[in-house]
Amino acid sequence: MADPKRSNLTLRLLTAGVTVPLILYSLFFPPRWLFPLLTALVCTLSAIELFGMVAPKHPITRAWGVTSSLFLCLAVGGILDPQWTTPSFIAITVGGLLTSLIQVEPIAQAASRAAWAVAGPFYLGGLFGVISWLFHQPHGGEWVVLAMLYAFWSDTAGYFVGRAFGKHRLYVAVSPNKTIEGSIGGVFGALLGSLIAHFWFLPSLGLLPAILLAIVAAILGQLGDLCESLIKRSTGFKDSGTMLPGHGGFFDRVDALLFTSATVYFYVVWQGP
Repeated sequence: MADPKRSNLTLRLLTAGVTVPLILYSLFFPPRWLFPLLTALVCTLSAIELFGMVAPKHPITRAWGVTSSLFLCLAVGGILDPQWTTPSFIAITVGGLLTSLIQVEPIAQAASRAAWAVAGPFYLGGLFGVISWLFHQPHGGEWVVLAMLYAFWSDTAGYFVGRAFGKHRLYVAVSPNKTIEGSIGGVFGALLGSLIAHFWFLPSLGLLPAILLAIVAAILGQLGDLCESLIKRSTGFKDSGTMLPGHGGFFDRVDALLFTSATVYFYVVWQGP
């Protein structure tokens, strides 16, 4: 009988083999609108998955959440005129709360839906917008790749180290399969990615900042993964979707990336042009 874990790993690698070249092409080759378009598309698909979990029987909340997430992604990412950014924050807050009044049953979950109608767009739209914002900075493609290395290499290293050496559970109530050993392995995976960036394609990232940034990004990325796991467990879902073979849904794949991108964003802002 085939090993399901081995089969899943094969699917993950095949999916990565298709998506990674497309992402790299969109980052470093014309047309310049391709990567922001892909970011907006993945944001929309992730929002569909998120609101399908938190408001499965409330189409108005789902439609609001998906539309607002996309709009905020475009506003924060600099695709829309900057004058729309602050008004969009206000409109999403007020509008999200008002949507909860349209379909209030079951009343016991009304407050939760109202909270998601506001928080969901900031969570996905805001953080996807950060990825697009990074792309438009000097050496933007390299900064985005760095955020991806932090997320995906940490995840990959954590997976293999956890399988080989994992004995102590990290957070059983949220994600029973994650281990402390795997988490530590994930930090070293991010460190390796950061060192490659420093010595190869992002020399403006100093050695000490590269090390410190990798540690912070790896920890926050893993916390981002746990946040998504908490959402899934609280709503009764194993995966956010099925659109990415071997990975689950788009939201499953980007949960850590959203947090590592935010980490890189704060570093880029702090170091200045």
